[in-house]
Amino acid sequence: MPRVVLDTNVLVSGLLGGAGLPVLKRWRSGGFVLVVSPEIFAEYSAVLSRPKFGLPEWLVSDLLGFIREQAEWVEPDIGVEVARDPADDKFLAAAIYGQADCVVSGDRDLLDLKVFEGIPIVSPWEFAQ
Repeated sequence: MPRVVLDTNVLVSGLLGGAGLPVLKRWRSGGFVLVVSPEIFAEYSAVLSRPKFGLPEWLVSDLLGFIREQAEWVEPDIGVEVARDPADDKFLAAAIYGQADCVVSGDRDLLDLKVFEGIPIVSPWEFAQ
C-alpha cells in the first residue's frame, strides 16, 4: 500500500471541494496510508480551524479524529532544510522518516523540487491519475 504525506493545502482543498477532493476520497477508502508527524498534525489542526475557510467544527473534528486513528505516526529525528519556505521542511522530513512513496502538495515551493531524496513530490491532480 502506498505511503503518502499530504501537505495541509491538500486537506483544505479537499474539504472545500477542490483539487484535493479525489485525494481525500482515495485515502478515506483505504487507497493509501497517510504518514503524519506531530508537527504536521498541529498544522492541520490550526489551519483547518481558521474561520476564513468556514469549515464546520464537527467536520474538522471528525477529520482530525480520523487522522489520529488511521494515520501512521512518525517522529522524525532528522533535520531537513531544503524547501524555499522553511515551514514546508516538516513534510519532507516526515516523508523521509516515514519512508513515503510520495508527497502530495499544491504548494509551488514543494512542487518545484519535483523529487527529494528519491521521493516524488506531486500535485493532487497528478496523484489522482
